[in-house]
Amino acid sequence: YYTAVNSRTSRHGKRFLSPVSPLPLVRWWRVCLDEAQMVEGIHNQTTKMVKTLPAVHRWTVTGTPIEKSMDNLYGLVHFLDYSPYNDYQLWRQLNYQYQQGNPRPLLAVMSRIMWRTCKAAVLDQLGIPPQTEVLHKITMSDLQNFFYRTEHAKCATAFREKAAYLGRNLSMARMTIQTLNLLMEPLRKLRQDCVIPSILHKSDQLTTKKLLTPNELREHLVLNNEMECKSALRTIVSSINGMAAVHVIRREYEQAAKLYKSALRWADDYQGTISVDSLLQIHALYNLIEVLEMNGFVGEEETFRKQLRDYEERCAKLEWKYIETYSNIVKNVERELAPAAGKVFEISAKLDHKVDGNWWRDVIFSLDRNSARTAAFLLKLNVEVKNHSGMAEDIVGLRSMDYQLTTWLDEVKEQRNELVDAFDSIAYFRENLKPKHLWPAEVRGRIEALIRTAFLCHLDPELPDLPYDERQERPTCVLCKVKRTLNLYECMIFQKHFIEETNTTEGSWQMTVQEVIVRQIHACCRKERMEKATIEEGNLFLAYLEALKDEFKHYSKYWVEINYAAAAFDELNMCRSRLQVITMEDLDQAGGKKSIQQILDYEVHETFEDLQVQKVTAEREFVRLKGTLKYLQHLGSVAEIDVCPICQCQPEERYAVLQCGHHFCIVCAPQLVRIARSQGNNVTCGVCRHKQQIADLYFVTCGQVLPAKQDINVRGNYSTKILKIVETVLQLKLDEPDVKIIIFSHWDPILFYLATNSVTYRLKSTKFYKHIEEFKDYTNGITCLLLPLKAGSKGLNLTEATHVFLVEPILNPSEELQAVGRVHRIGQTKPTFVHRFIVQNTIEETIHRTVQADRTGRWSSKDVTVEHLEQLFQLEEPEQIELFAE
Repeated sequence: YYTAVNSRTSRHGKRFLSPVSPLPLVRWWRVCLDEAQMVEGIHNQTTKMVKTLPAVHRWTVTGTPIEKSMDNLYGLVHFLDYSPYNDYQLWRQLNYQYQQGNPRPLLAVMSRIMWRTCKAAVLDQLGIPPQTEVLHKITMSDLQNFFYRTEHAKCATAFREKAAYLGRNLSMARMTIQTLNLLMEPLRKLRQDCVIPSILHKSDQLTTKKLLTPNELREHLVLNNEMECKSALRTIVSSINGMAAVHVIRREYEQAAKLYKSALRWADDYQGTISVDSLLQIHALYNLIEVLEMNGFVGEEETFRKQLRDYEERCAKLEWKYIETYSNIVKNVERELAPAAGKVFEISAKLDHKVDGNWWRDVIFSLDRNSARTAAFLLKLNVEVKNHSGMAEDIVGLRSMDYQLTTWLDEVKEQRNELVDAFDSIAYFRENLKPKHLWPAEVRGRIEALIRTAFLCHLDPELPDLPYDERQERPTCVLCKVKRTLNLYECMIFQKHFIEETNTTEGSWQMTVQEVIVRQIHACCRKERMEKATIEEGNLFLAYLEALKDEFKHYSKYWVEINYAAAAFDELNMCRSRLQVITMEDLDQAGGKKSIQQILDYEVHETFEDLQVQKVTAEREFVRLKGTLKYLQHLGSVAEIDVCPICQCQPEERYAVLQCGHHFCIVCAPQLVRIARSQGNNVTCGVCRHKQQIADLYFVTCGQVLPAKQDINVRGNYSTKILKIVETVLQLKLDEPDVKIIIFSHWDPILFYLATNSVTYRLKSTKFYKHIEEFKDYTNGITCLLLPLKAGSKGLNLTEATHVFLVEPILNPSEELQAVGRVHRIGQTKPTFVHRFIVQNTIEETIHRTVQADRTGRWSSKDVTVEHLEQLFQLEEPEQIELFAE
C-alpha cells in the first residue's frame, strides 16, 4: 500500500463525518469579525479558526487595521477572500509601490472594501458620557531643575551630533527602527528625567541606569561638582607650574619662584574635598627649591637655609602621603599571602614533605593486576579527559600515565620554587616603599634602576604607539621577569598556555588535564575501597593542589600591587620634571619626536601665552563651579536664611544666589539684573563686588509646596512629578474608594511609589490578560493598571476605569486617541477624565505645545523631519522671564 508521508490510514473508510465543531458545518450568510486585528497574521491559530467558517459575506470591524506594518492589512484582505489581492505575491507588489511613494494603486484597492466611521461623527448616537481633560502643570524643585537643565544641554548636543549624520530633511517614516531608536535616545533620556532623574551607573562589566531620589540626586550633583572643581583647580595649578618653568627657561628665577609659591598658596587655600593634587604640589616644591638654589640666597643665609629645609620637609611629607597608600596596599596583600603560603607548607608537612605521588602508584599497581579493570578505567578516564579538553591525546597505558603525572608534578614544584625566588629577588624594592630620601644607600641604585627600566619596559604610556622593532629594543625590567615566572607557573596549574611574544597567557582557570587524571585516580581509589592511608594521602594531595591555586591568586595580586607601587614612584619622578627647551639637533637624534615636556626655542613665548589663557579660563570656570557648589549647599541647608543685604528683608518665597555665595531676595534681584543689562550682562554682587554672568544666577525656593488637601499624606521622598501623580491617585481614591485608573507610562518604578502609599496595581506581564480581568473585578480592590503605550493603547475594552493618566506627552496623536479610547467607548456609563502631567519649562511642555498646535497632521502621519525633532530641544530661560515680567 502507498500512503502519503505522515498521513494516517484505517483498515476501513469512515462512514460518518466527525467535525471538530458544528459551526463549520453551517454556511453562514454573513460572518462579522470584531477586533479583526487578531487576524493580522495568516498563520496564527485565530486566523486558521475563523477561516474554516463557510460564509457568503465576510465583514471585519477594527479600530486599528494597521498596528506594526502594512502587512497587517493583508491579514484582513486574506480573511475577506478579496480576490485576486488575497494572493500574497500580488499584495507585495501593491505594498512595494506604496513604499516607493506611489500610494494610489493600494488606495484604489482598499477603498472598495473599507468603510471608515469617525467617532466624532456618531458620538451623539452612542450615548457615551462626556470626557474631560485635566491638565496638571508641574513645577520642578530647584534641585531637579538644576539637574534637568544640565542634562538638557548634554542631550541637545548629543541629538545634534546624531542628526548631523542624517540630514535635517529626513523624515521619521523613512528611518529604520535602529536608526530611529539611536536618534531618539537623548529625547527618551530627557523625558525620563522629567519623571525620575536618572544617571548612567558604570561598573567594570556593564553600564546600567540608576534612578535617583531627591536626596541621592543632591549627593550626585554635589559629588560631580566637587570633581569638576578639583579638575579646574588642577588646570589652574598646572598652568602656574608651566608658566614658572618658562620663567626658568628665560632665567627669570625670581618670577619663577613667585609663581611656584603662588601654586603652593592655592594648595594651602584648598585642603578639603576640593584640593590640589599631591603631585602638583611636589612639582612646585621640588622646582622651587631648585630655583632658589640657582638664584642664590637673598638676605640672611640662615633664614634662607631654614626656608629650604621647610620646603624639603613639606615635599618629603607629600611624597610619603602619596606613596603610603600604595605601601599599605602592598603590605595588606602580603599579609593575605602569608596564610595561603602557610597552607601549602602545612599540607606538605602532613605528607612528610614528600609530594611525590606514591599514592596514585599504589592505585596503578592495584589496577595493573587485572586487565579488565585496567581497560575499564582507561576507557572512563579517556572519556572524562576528552570531555574536559577535546585536544588531549588518549592515554594508552598506566605506566605512561604515571610518567606524565610525575613529570608534571616535578615541573609544578620546580616552577613554584622559581616563583618564590623571583619574588625574593625584588624584596629590596617591596621592603623600601618609602620616600626616596629614606632609601638605604646600598639599595638606592637598584631601586632607581628598577623604576627606570620598568618605565622603559611597560609603564611608558607611549609604548603601544611605538613600532614593534623599537619596542623590542627596550630593556626587560625585573618586574616583567617576575611576571613571566608567574605566568609560566599559572600555565602549570591551570588550563592555560603561555605566549612568549607578549608575556601573557591564554585560557581559563579550569583544571589541567593532569589534575583531571589525578581526580579520576582518586575516585577509583575510593570506589575500589583501597587502604585508608592511600585514600587519605590522595585527599591531602588534592588539598595541596587547591592550596597551590589559592596561593597563586594571592601571588598574582601581590605582583599587581607591587607594579602599581613602581608606577607610583615613576609618577613621582615624572612630576618633578618641568618644561625644557630642546634644540633641533636633539630633536633629530630623537627621530623628530618631542615629549610632552619639550619645546623648541621659538615656541617659548607662544607656550607662555597659551598657559596664561588656560589659567584665566580655568580660574573663571573654577569660580563658576564654586558658585554652583554654594547653590547646591543652599538647597540642602535647613538653617534660617539671612536677610537680603539690600532691603534687609527676610526672603519668604524665593531668593537669588550668586557665585560668591551671597543671596538677594526676589524683589532686589531684578534690579541687579537690569543694571547688569547695561554692563555687558555682568551682575555685580552688592556685598563683595564679585562679577558674574546673568546666566550663572541661581534661584532657591523657600519651603515646599503643600498638597491640595491637608488630609492627603504622601509617604516617600520623590520627584515633583511622581509626587503629583501619587497625590492625584490618593485624592481620587479618597473621593471614590472604588475608582479605577489606567496609567500610560514607560517607567515601572511609578508602581513602587504607589505601593508605598498602599495603592494596589497591576502591570503588563506574561499574565497580561489575567491581570486585565483582575483589574476589572471590583471585588479585588485593584486601583491602578500600568500599561506601556504600545501594548495597552489598542484592542482593549476597559470601561470599568474612569480615569486615564498620561504620564508623558505622546508624540503621535493617533496613539494618544487610542489610549484614551480604552475608557471612552461603547459600554461606558460614567463620565471619564484624561489627566495630563506636564512639567513646565521642560521638553515635555515643548512636546505638548507642539503636538497640540499641529493642524497639518504631520505628527499623526509621522511626516516629522529631523529638523522638527531638533526644535523640541529649544529651552527658554524661565528665571529671567519671571524677573522682567514683574
